[in-house]
Amino acid sequence: MRNSLFLFLLLLTLTGCNGLHELELEEREQQTLKGRLGQLGVVQEHERLFFVALDSVAGEYTDGDTLYLRYTLYALTSRGEVVVESNEPTVIAEHKLHPTDTQYPPQTYVLGKTDWLEGIGRGLRYLTPQCSKGWLGIPHAQGYGNAPFGRIPSRTPLLFHYELTNPRP
Repeated sequence: MRNSLFLFLLLLTLTGCNGLHELELEEREQQTLKGRLGQLGVVQEHERLFFVALDSVAGEYTDGDTLYLRYTLYALTSRGEVVVESNEPTVIAEHKLHPTDTQYPPQTYVLGKTDWLEGIGRGLRYLTPQCSKGWLGIPHAQGYGNAPFGRIPSRTPLLFHYELTNPRP
């Protein structure tokens, strides 16, 4: 009985510590995203995503509208920013991306319908009516999650730079 109680208390303590560790990691990730985006402009936060609007052109986009994007997706790894994919020819050439690692211009995205990373979808729904060019900071939970994805380590936050090629006045 005594051993069972000890094991239960130990398990409870470890579970509590793991929860605190998760909160610390989440806070560190948020600070990393805010800090990096803060170098690019004024950071806004909405539903645990971070934004920097690079223009103030408002649109009239609604679910079902087709957006045409130029974009680059970066992973914020311990070694720095790593380009994951892009449809910008200069980025593709500079980072020697293989054609299977990227999309070709323009990237078509149907607002509210295209199945992309959760953070990109939510961010575009929020940000595109406000501006046609910007940055999204995406926590790992809304990106590739806790598992590694290709050359992206687990728990990696992402930066998504986009520009609409069909902005509405």
